[in-house]
Amino acid sequence: MGQLAKQSGHKPKIGQSCVATTRQVIDVNVMERSLVIIKPDGTVRRNVGARVLKALMDRGYHVKAFKEMKVSESLARLHYDVHKERPFFPWLVQFISSAPVLAMILEADDVIQGVRDALGATFVQKASPESLRGKYGIWAGVNIAHASDAPETAAVEIALWTQEGGLTESENADNLARTYIDKYAKTDVDFTAEIRNKVKASIETGDVSDHVLESLETLFGEDSEGVLESEVRALAQAVFDFIREEVEKR
Repeated sequence: MGQLAKQSGHKPKIGQSCVATTRQVIDVNVMERSLVIIKPDGTVRRNVGARVLKALMDRGYHVKAFKEMKVSESLARLHYDVHKERPFFPWLVQFISSAPVLAMILEADDVIQGVRDALGATFVQKASPESLRGKYGIWAGVNIAHASDAPETAAVEIALWTQEGGLTESENADNLARTYIDKYAKTDVDFTAEIRNKVKASIETGDVSDHVLESLETLFGEDSEGVLESEVRALAQAVFDFIREEVEKR
């Protein structure tokens, strides 16, 4: 950082990142931050989403920004821009924009690796049963949450979701998150096993019938207080489309 400041002719301010060519350098004096998104498969299942949030906060992470929001297609495309040439890119956009998400900025020493350790392996089937994805993830990339994987990507993602998603820092963010937990983590409603088994069985048997889609709509709707029926249907459709793509690969 000192060398960069010498070359640029000025000393960077605390909390300000510096850019040298395409490499972003993070000020070592700033506590580490991560963008964490509880995806639609978590947020629609109110109890599950609240329990994932509580598990992360119980690790001592500070919530600097917190917002329940619908992701626009444009924001979804920008967020997943790194995958834009991959065949699954359209599905990623469809999935994350299908229903509300919980977007937040968490802050603490080593928060990036800590959150990723708590979530577990990206693919649900490979996640430890004790991890959050092992407990609540559905299948493969229908995996409950996104979290930044490095300080550089965290800085880019936080800037994107701040500028394009309206995610703003607030002294009240921690209280907002705790209020959300108090509101929704008050029951033991959890249909993870039923949804996971339905998805797994449908892929293995090649069942892409309307009955599967209807079952997904029912299961996702069981604990969806305040979520629009159209959003529950859109989430079920996204998961159903994932099943159909997996069947076509077999």
